[in-house]
Amino acid sequence: MDDSKGTVNRSLLWLLSVSICGTILVVGILGALTSFWFAFEEARDLQDDELREIAQLVSLDEKNAISSEAHPPVDDEPEMRVWVIRIPKAGGNVSTPDLSLTLTPNLSDGLHTVGSKGESWRLYVRTVNAGYGLAVAQRTSARDEIARDSALRTLTPFLLVIPILMVLVALLIRFLLRKVNEVSEEVDRKDDTDLTPILPDSVPAEILPFVTATNKLLGRVKSSLQHQRQFVADAAHELRSPVTAMTLQLENAMAVETMPEAVGCRLAPLGTSLVRMRALVEQLMMLAKLEASTPASPQKMDGKSIVVETLGEVFPLADSKSIDLGLVVGEDIVLRGSEHDFRALARNAIENAVLYTPSGGKVDVRFYRDADMAVLEVEDTGPGIPEDQISRVFDPFYRIAGSGQVGSGLGLAIVRSAADRLGGRVSLLNNHISPGKMGIRFKYIQPLHQH
Repeated sequence: MDDSKGTVNRSLLWLLSVSICGTILVVGILGALTSFWFAFEEARDLQDDELREIAQLVSLDEKNAISSEAHPPVDDEPEMRVWVIRIPKAGGNVSTPDLSLTLTPNLSDGLHTVGSKGESWRLYVRTVNAGYGLAVAQRTSARDEIARDSALRTLTPFLLVIPILMVLVALLIRFLLRKVNEVSEEVDRKDDTDLTPILPDSVPAEILPFVTATNKLLGRVKSSLQHQRQFVADAAHELRSPVTAMTLQLENAMAVETMPEAVGCRLAPLGTSLVRMRALVEQLMMLAKLEASTPASPQKMDGKSIVVETLGEVFPLADSKSIDLGLVVGEDIVLRGSEHDFRALARNAIENAVLYTPSGGKVDVRFYRDADMAVLEVEDTGPGIPEDQISRVFDPFYRIAGSGQVGSGLGLAIVRSAADRLGGRVSLLNNHISPGKMGIRFKYIQPLHQH
């Protein structure tokens, strides 16, 4: 489920962020270029207006006319100067050696762009009288530099706003899509013990169809599991009576004194198989009861006394295999939950360890308090479990190949089911006792003071 959630986040969140931020970037660039062009053209129009105003000022009186031979004052930026040139109506071209600018006398009034000796000039020509006219000139390169500097200043807001807007949009998308992550996490937390529907009250309308479809799927899965568990419970119940009857008949047959020894030897394996079948039926019924029933209201129980009693029930099996079964308990610990569930958990955990520990081995049981947790540990000197199979041993009917034991593969499945109902968690770890010697450490942790 984690991988699926990551895919959803990458596709939906990434797609929205990239598409919206990309749109902002493209529109922002187009807007910046458009603003730059308008500002550039507006600056050039203003410069043309300046040329017109200068021409009006110096042409008010003939005495104010400036000769082309007048030597302009020196300044720091000669390229930025505006030149006022007298153009006689009679005669040839007007040449200004200082400016390398040549003007023809037949220029019409108005704005002109003139090229002269490798330079471009912007002129405004105005006729003063029948004898002469005025040309107000400025280098085009200087005008463009001024216009360009003015237009570039209009780009500053875009350069600041676009990245800020992209970051804000990405944050807003992540914030607004948090409900999708919440729904994903809620579904991810569910297992076969929690198939309650997702509440659609606070779900956005856009993902409501997805939530509705998920709730329908959860309903179908819940119904399927209920039918499966009911089938297992019914099958176990139906098998119990004939298995019990066959066991009694076999015991009666074995008790006949006149039975030939050869027949008794033939019937002995049948008895072993019936014992195993009877244990399997009992475990099936226990697992079906744990999974099918609704968890009852938590009740207080004495965890220490239950562990001690359970150990006494398993002791005959350990004694028959000469296994050293030890118990270390601390203070009395009051648990909350179903006593039946905790008893089933403790019994199957201890019994499973005894079953898979070779004869002459050792099984240690510890029950103690660790801060606000109750801890049950069962440590054995069995053969251990391959690392790639540890996560599977809690599955029903899963047995490790080559173990040589006659178990049914239901013990740890019962333990996990009971732990889920009690609100605790279980774990298995290989315990390296010594070089060449392996064991298993089972650990169950349940929070105390549960409400």
